[in-house]
Amino acid sequence: GMAAVLLFALLWSKSVLAEEDSKKIKKQWEIVHKNQDPGIGSPTVRYGHAAVVLGDLMISTHGYFYNHPKRRPDWRDDSWAYSLKDGWFRKIHLQTEQNPKAAFYPTSVVYKNKIFMFGGDHIIGDGSKGHTFGLGSDEVWRLSVDPVPFWGLLMRSEMISKYISRLTGRWHLVHGGEKSGKIAPSPRACHATSVLGKWMYVSAGFNKSDLWRFDLEQYVWEEVFPETDEGLGSRFSHVMVTYEDKLWIYGGNIWNSRDKARSDLWVFDPKSGDKKWTLVSSGSSPDGDASYPAVRAHHAAVLGQGDDHALYIMGGLRCPSGPCKCREDTWRYDFKTATWNELKAKEPPIPRYSHSMIYYEDSLYVFGGESMKPYMYY
Repeated sequence: GMAAVLLFALLWSKSVLAEEDSKKIKKQWEIVHKNQDPGIGSPTVRYGHAAVVLGDLMISTHGYFYNHPKRRPDWRDDSWAYSLKDGWFRKIHLQTEQNPKAAFYPTSVVYKNKIFMFGGDHIIGDGSKGHTFGLGSDEVWRLSVDPVPFWGLLMRSEMISKYISRLTGRWHLVHGGEKSGKIAPSPRACHATSVLGKWMYVSAGFNKSDLWRFDLEQYVWEEVFPETDEGLGSRFSHVMVTYEDKLWIYGGNIWNSRDKARSDLWVFDPKSGDKKWTLVSSGSSPDGDASYPAVRAHHAAVLGQGDDHALYIMGGLRCPSGPCKCREDTWRYDFKTATWNELKAKEPPIPRYSHSMIYYEDSLYVFGGESMKPYMYY
């Protein structure tokens, strides 16, 4: 089997500063939260989780890892906030009785200060049998996080925040999926989601090739197009972002292919009336070159903000017929020039996949993920 057992709970930050004398981007990774034992101020390691930005907080929820000391899989149903301003991690204490089950590979988006989580493979029984692909959820849950108390700076003190500065939040099931008797996409994991207007678009997933959208105000689903062999085909563990009212997808795995990973870039314009994805570029070779990233799946991606018209991707995994290879590289796709540039930096994060990445004030933050030999976690 695969020796993918190292799991990170590292948070990295890359500063992007425009140099006056050239157009190069200065970049450097630094650890802002070390790998450490879980406690009041640190979540467990995890991968296959979801993370988004909510104000000055990074909210990470759910995920999975293999707990070596306990010799059993550890399915996560917890949500954590990391203060991007003050540098603390705290668990969100749920004020609701009904909360989503532990899940692996769900997705999260933000709309009007609420987080919407969709899908993911659910825990079965006590979870001891580990992860089985294809047991996905079709539920949509909404997470509201209460404001950080005005004495939030006290979060830096674990002792004080244990008793005073608790973060609180509430989950609400906003769509129960097919079992609710309403129209819904089939249960799935390893799909990709992105917000465009008032819609959360959901692309494909494990053994899926369709495109759906969820109305984030009326809470109803609509199929954009059904399963199809055209365009992307059946795709999973890919990434999707919204730029200028179009959806963009990069990479991912092709279902039922021996060497599954891809490095292609696709675009979809919901206003065009087309019912398929359009290929923008397919890459030079599986290993990439100086001007194009190598093939990958289970990578992380995020859209630049403000004047930064770019798609950032980092890490990922390729499993050809030989051993799997993890990636540590970070690339920037410029939408204006339609070109890729690798953001080379000293001491990049350890190669990883199934991590999360967010963009905040000209920095990229990468959290969690799993790796391969020789980076082992015990």
